[in-house]
Amino acid sequence: MIDRAWTVAGLLSVIAARGQHPAIIASGADDLRVWTCQTLAEHAVSLARGLRQRGITRKCPVALWAPNSAEWIVVALAVMGAGCVLVPIDDLADVAQFRDALDCSGAKLIFISSSHFSTCAEMLRARGVEAILIDAPTGDGAAASDWRTWRGEADGTLPVPPAEDPTVLFWTSGTTGSPKAFFLTSQNIGVNVEALCRLGIIGPSDRVLLPLPLHHAYPFIVGMLSVLSIGAPIVLPASATGPALLKALRDGEVTTIVGVPRLYEALVDAIEARIAAHGRVLRVAWRLLLRLAIVTQRAIFCRPGRFWFTPIRHAIAPRLRFLVSGGARLAADTAERLEALGWTVLSGYGLAETASLFTGSRPDDRRLASAGKPLAGGQIRITQPDEQGTGEIELRGASVTTGYLNNPEANRATFTPDGWFRTGDLGFVDRDGFLHVTGRTKEILVLGGGKKIIPEDLEQVFSGIPQIVEIALLEDHGALVALVRPDPVRVREMGTVNLREGIRVVLAEKMRDFLSYQRFSGFALTDQPLPRTRLGKYRRFLLPALYAEALAGSPHRAAREPSAADKDLLRDPTAQAVWTLLRLRRPDQALDLDMNLSLDLNLDSFSWMELTVALEKDHNVRLTEADIGGLDTIRDLLRRAVEKQGRPPAVDDTIAADVARWLAPTGFLLGAMGVCLYACNWLIMRGLFRLRVSGIAHLPAAGPFVIAPNHTSYLDGMVLAAALPLSLLRRAYWAGAITLLFGNRLGRMFSRASHVFPVDERRPGAAIEMAARVLARGNTQIWFPEGWRSPDGQVQRFLPGIGQLLLRSGASVVPARIDGTFEAWPRGRRWPRICRITLTFGAAEGPNALRARGGGQNDEERIADALRDRVVALGHTNGMNG
Repeated sequence: MIDRAWTVAGLLSVIAARGQHPAIIASGADDLRVWTCQTLAEHAVSLARGLRQRGITRKCPVALWAPNSAEWIVVALAVMGAGCVLVPIDDLADVAQFRDALDCSGAKLIFISSSHFSTCAEMLRARGVEAILIDAPTGDGAAASDWRTWRGEADGTLPVPPAEDPTVLFWTSGTTGSPKAFFLTSQNIGVNVEALCRLGIIGPSDRVLLPLPLHHAYPFIVGMLSVLSIGAPIVLPASATGPALLKALRDGEVTTIVGVPRLYEALVDAIEARIAAHGRVLRVAWRLLLRLAIVTQRAIFCRPGRFWFTPIRHAIAPRLRFLVSGGARLAADTAERLEALGWTVLSGYGLAETASLFTGSRPDDRRLASAGKPLAGGQIRITQPDEQGTGEIELRGASVTTGYLNNPEANRATFTPDGWFRTGDLGFVDRDGFLHVTGRTKEILVLGGGKKIIPEDLEQVFSGIPQIVEIALLEDHGALVALVRPDPVRVREMGTVNLREGIRVVLAEKMRDFLSYQRFSGFALTDQPLPRTRLGKYRRFLLPALYAEALAGSPHRAAREPSAADKDLLRDPTAQAVWTLLRLRRPDQALDLDMNLSLDLNLDSFSWMELTVALEKDHNVRLTEADIGGLDTIRDLLRRAVEKQGRPPAVDDTIAADVARWLAPTGFLLGAMGVCLYACNWLIMRGLFRLRVSGIAHLPAAGPFVIAPNHTSYLDGMVLAAALPLSLLRRAYWAGAITLLFGNRLGRMFSRASHVFPVDERRPGAAIEMAARVLARGNTQIWFPEGWRSPDGQVQRFLPGIGQLLLRSGASVVPARIDGTFEAWPRGRRWPRICRITLTFGAAEGPNALRARGGGQNDEERIADALRDRVVALGHTNGMNG
């Protein structure tokens, strides 16, 4: 521990006195590389002397551009110890960003990795910048020297520059615009390091995992300088990937992590995914125990999860106790789950301009929803508070920078006339002095009606949804919209081949309880990672352009030139024919072979059916539903078409087998079972839910026809079954999701008794063929044209499959409107509640009449559109909203 005013020279002296105690533990692919305190101090002090002996003077800027490593820490300590200004540059910066950072700092000396030097050597020579390699030499000794050759001889103690001298040049994260440069002095950094040491949270026997890039102020000050000052070893993972972090946690015997919210969110998600993989029983038990642990710690401040979940924690890192979170706001829900698992979560608040830290928590004085109390004598004030006491957070203290470099306009906007620092964050201070951060002023979305949205709050609601990898909210022409990166595999597991439709249902279901102004008016899908800072915060000023691109069909893809292999593929006549067909169907969209068939072309099940029919008719390419199931990109489709071109059609007897199995007469036992089910269902619906049916006279007395109701709940089928006369129900057939009813023997028996045949959305042709055969036998087909249960109770778009069925069969259709089932049993609710339910049948109508009234690009869509209008209108006649 330090016992006087903190300086880098003093820190190196303290480190050296610890001798063989570990200072840095670098976790590699196969081993651990340990640097002792003595080794670290000797290298850093020797290099600092070498810099001074070569004429590198006080306040001289020295850049550092390399990935995290023990050598990176040596160089950083040496540069500051020599009295120079360290200029750490993001290892992932591109050449243009690196050039801007170099020009901004004015550095003429740089410690650089060999990989970066190989790409920027000419630029460095042109600017007169001397390069020193931080890792293995390139072999060109004249081009760059190795850092070890710069070590100097002992010549007394290192200098202690004045506390107001600049020590490090940092940049802001750039979440709302271009990054701004600023200096931190030894005093700015030292007061925070001293404050962290005085908290006494960890000691020399602890080990701290530092997975964050060291060029940023938070890991640099909190994770590196403070931990070295305390005397705890730093554990550096080989990379920021999950396996590398897990290896470092275990092999390094880590007790504390210095991380960001995204890391801890990923940790919770990984644990839940591992539990889910062990089956339903364990998953249910896990959820119950976790919920009980959360409720208990809320009610009586007891943490039973520390005992219940010991095996889970030990499987990750046996000694891990503390999770330190900074860099962004940690969601209260995530913090609560981590605490329920038995870890202690310590959150703080600060900005790079405040030397990373300004408030902090300690184990015996904290609140999960807060960012702690001020440290190092800092002061907080809330300006222009609203009725809840929330306003902009302003800070004053010794850790705050004096201003931005060569940017007087930013300084005037950031510093008040009386010397307070405007953070741009919103929050309040509670009666006990804890700071609560609620959002950023620059990130607040002001909608057309004047309503204000803090996007981060709503984005957190969607965290943990498996079908959504990332989601960011933004304002577009006064409306709230979302940019979504979906997980195509998880969406397909929902039972849909259309990514947009699946995500629409997921979003609408989650927004059901939102206030009206919080609901999105639209969304766009992208397969590109959303832009973030290195600490995981969205770079929101980039989102509008990305949203516009995604909404327009990702025009940036047009720049992708086909590879040599792609050009060879397009020379094939069959591939060229398919490519031409796609371009004709998307005349306003620039296509390339990397485009995703679902995400970029928005192909739904009906579009696939249309496409495969055209390929077979015009190009002799027959693609079965099994063929298209594994296709992702246009390239995949072209290759599959080339493989299938000219081959004799394979005999597909699946439909014939389904007809023989599911449409065959049920026999006495299954018939009796069906009657019993009908009687039980009739009593439940008519008695318990007080079902009221109107328009029953509209049902045709004979002949094939389709009943097409809206769909909001699992109860819809039961409502229809209770409403129909038994004589009609005996010749009525239903289409049921194959994933829902046909997974076990009992479900299949129920389906046979109830005349339900399986439907797989990935085989739309098979479903329509089965329904057409039902009608051809003079029976009644019950068909839910929406395909999905409505996530919000509103009537959704009717899919064109109903139009295809009516055109093919020539049958009439009876529209039906069900109301009350959404209130009784909506999506996401585990058990139904008792509500009054009504069912209204409309007059039967033929496909030609519907086609004449509807809108759409083809007859099928026009029929579906007109039929939806009929169903919506039935709700209006009941005094309901469609």
